[in-house]
Amino acid sequence: MKQGILLHTALVVGSLLAAVPPAASQSAGRAPAAGEPFAGGTTIVDLEHPVTAAGELRVWRAHSTAGARVMLKVWRPEGDRLVLVGASPLVTVPAGTTASFRCRIPVARNDLIGCYCPDATCVDRFTDGLVETGTGDLGTVSQNLLTNGNGEPAIDAAGSALADIPSPVGRDLVLPVAARTPGENGTLWTTSLELFNTATTTTTVALFFNRSGEDNTTPAASARIEVPGRGTVVVDDLLADAFTLDEGLGSVDIVASAPVTAHGRIANVGGADGSFGQLVPAVPAEWAVAWETAPGIDPAVATLSLFEVREDDLFRTNLGIVNVAGTGLVATVTALGPGGVEGVPMDVSLPPYSHVQIGHVLDRLGVTGEPRNIRIVVSPAPGTGGRLLAYISRVDNGTGDAVFLMGHGEPPF
Repeated sequence: MKQGILLHTALVVGSLLAAVPPAASQSAGRAPAAGEPFAGGTTIVDLEHPVTAAGELRVWRAHSTAGARVMLKVWRPEGDRLVLVGASPLVTVPAGTTASFRCRIPVARNDLIGCYCPDATCVDRFTDGLVETGTGDLGTVSQNLLTNGNGEPAIDAAGSALADIPSPVGRDLVLPVAARTPGENGTLWTTSLELFNTATTTTTVALFFNRSGEDNTTPAASARIEVPGRGTVVVDDLLADAFTLDEGLGSVDIVASAPVTAHGRIANVGGADGSFGQLVPAVPAEWAVAWETAPGIDPAVATLSLFEVREDDLFRTNLGIVNVAGTGLVATVTALGPGGVEGVPMDVSLPPYSHVQIGHVLDRLGVTGEPRNIRIVVSPAPGTGGRLLAYISRVDNGTGDAVFLMGHGEPPF
């Protein structure tokens, strides 16, 4: 999103850049005086990004400009205390690097991730993000003994065997596509937006329109909406009413002062029998995948799969890709059938905060005939920057009716 926030405690995947050295570790669930806690140092608990789903953490990653020894920790809130449910060995992050390490820590939704650093240097800290800090190598601890502040640690973690669905509620959401444009076969597409404020007080929502194919470091258009506590606001024609645009195609960043949920409806209003269209969910920006997610561990987890792709006389399929980061991105698009690769894979370049939509995508990939059971996979090209989301819109050629489907990531390991 526009603030440039790194991924943190959502269950996303880090890369294996360094092996785990042997070191003393802590026992899950121990009291502060039990086990063998290290002397001195600082413990940091990230309150801003609780774990979004039950599962098992398998990989974690930390960045340190100065270099640091660091230990990943996971706590479970219980009343006024935090219960330590797991910790990694103490490992070393070399100066100026992002290093990743394996772990096996069972987690539940709303668990809190943080770290312990025994020395004067630690992982990098952001200027924002709520945290609690304490002196020493803390295990299970009363929150009354911790100090509230800001400065999220630059760590993230990855999980598998997720047991429930991550929530689409958040402060940084992406509407993958919004349009006000004519289409094929007499269709005319417009977009409405519905916002729901989950907080009890008024929330300010900033909207940034990222025009397709352009560098949107400076957004093509922006707007601001006030949503009352526990209230809903509907913008009937998003591009015209909020952004004062007569025509456009792109994505929309939704940045709110409190957690919101949102969705769009892209409707064909060009028919004589009324409008019909597709529901487009706004999803957290942290759901986007990056090449650095897991090179060398499990590259499939940095891949988004899209099903129900069809290109024939009855249907056509549009593929959309969104770069949610402030650096450029190269995405590789591949069509797969029962026998393997169909056609020729294609690389697509996206500037910062950009969007692209590829019509008749199977034709563009050189898939011949009218094959069924085709899926498309989209992944960041090796070494590229940026983070991406992907979707397809499959359109009925006869009626103009469309079905919207988001790309699904493969679970790690």
